[in-house]
Amino acid sequence: MRRSLMYNFRGVYGKELTHSIAYLAGKIAAQHYKAVRKKDAPKIIVGNDHRFSSNSLKHYLMQGMISQGVIIRDIGCLPTSVLSYAVKKAADGGCMVTASHNPPEYNGLKFFEASGAVMKPAVEDAILGQVMKEHGEHYDVTNIGMITKNYGITPPLAVITEYVDQVAARTRVPRPLNIGLDCRMGTAFLIMPQLIKELGCNYFPIHDQLNPYFIKQNGEYLNPEPKESNIREISTLVKCASLDMGLIFDGDADRAVVVDDKGNYMHDDIVLLLLAIEYGADKRKVITVDTSLAVENHLRSQGFQLHITPVGDPFVSQALEEGKGSFGGVPNGHYIFPDFTPYSDGIFTAAVMVQIASKLVSEGKHLAEHVAELPKTHLKKVKVPFGRSRDEFLQVVAPQLKALFSRYCRQVDYLQTDDTVVVGKDEQSKMLVRYNRWDNNFNVHAESLESDESAEEYLTQIVGLLENC
Repeated sequence: MRRSLMYNFRGVYGKELTHSIAYLAGKIAAQHYKAVRKKDAPKIIVGNDHRFSSNSLKHYLMQGMISQGVIIRDIGCLPTSVLSYAVKKAADGGCMVTASHNPPEYNGLKFFEASGAVMKPAVEDAILGQVMKEHGEHYDVTNIGMITKNYGITPPLAVITEYVDQVAARTRVPRPLNIGLDCRMGTAFLIMPQLIKELGCNYFPIHDQLNPYFIKQNGEYLNPEPKESNIREISTLVKCASLDMGLIFDGDADRAVVVDDKGNYMHDDIVLLLLAIEYGADKRKVITVDTSLAVENHLRSQGFQLHITPVGDPFVSQALEEGKGSFGGVPNGHYIFPDFTPYSDGIFTAAVMVQIASKLVSEGKHLAEHVAELPKTHLKKVKVPFGRSRDEFLQVVAPQLKALFSRYCRQVDYLQTDDTVVVGKDEQSKMLVRYNRWDNNFNVHAESLESDESAEEYLTQIVGLLENC
């Protein structure tokens, strides 16, 4: 019935994600936490973003949990990474009510393990399956009543203040910077001004308020996803005010995008490279299979040991939990600093990028100049609709992709996880197609270290095959 729900129970409020779904998800997740933690009354921390539907969904989620005897601590409205921090410090699990960067009519339930890591996809799928099984066609929570036993509140300001102090204590800023700040009307607004001031820097804000509909004062919709197509305003601010950098966040602040001192968008692969070099006690790093070949080659040339996972921050988090690296990331804005929290943290990302930029300024350089000195690549990324089943991809499309990639690349791999990836690679080129089961699209990666023409040729060949399968 409602299998159109995406990962993290994400869907349109009142349509895919209802109060009934939230209640059952809370109930079944509570049973999971009790079994895993071997406790009759595990402590679960719950928070939410500022969307119009978040408080009502949180109420039914918590009622489902309380019905199973768990202890709830409600920490209110704050960024997702702050909830992860709080769970890791003092809880048996957690849940964040948020739809991250999606439009305002969406919402979701993001469950966390006691470690502060997001729940593994297989566990989430099992909970979702049980929710759907119990839900049926006519499940209704209108008359469930209200249980207040074992419910408590921790003020979000107390959690945020402690989190900011810990981030600032781990950050070194030798020279103060002037920073453009675009919180995109999301929860980064609750924390970034305070953090930037604590780092001794100055900020110049735009979109610096919470708006549950992401609507600007002139009535225009502001897309809460931080991507290259959404940087015009912050880019203009950085250039016109001669700032040192710009920072942009998604709706729940677990991702950050960086603009350099020239107002240029810094591609996620470049940010991943800079963070991997800057952060971590050793040279073991975790990256995903869709990371740029240029980034991979440069890190290896600098003596880094790389562990490569399937696409997705849960896989990176798991590898980091297993001790396979001191930093990990996905080239889509998700970066994890495991000695702090095992979850993607846009706020901490921003702090480390401020540290990098400040060190450069103290040496007489700026971000744009430093990026210009890094190895170059020619990389094309697009999405191609599929509209058929995963089985058809496995049986029909994947074999043809492997044959195509073999014409250009010496090494061709086929990875089957929650999604399926076909990747080809050699010294100068990389071709990758990931079948995304959630939106039924192909994510295409075509890269050449030699020329833009070669990358365009790879892209044309891949897209042509996918469109004609």
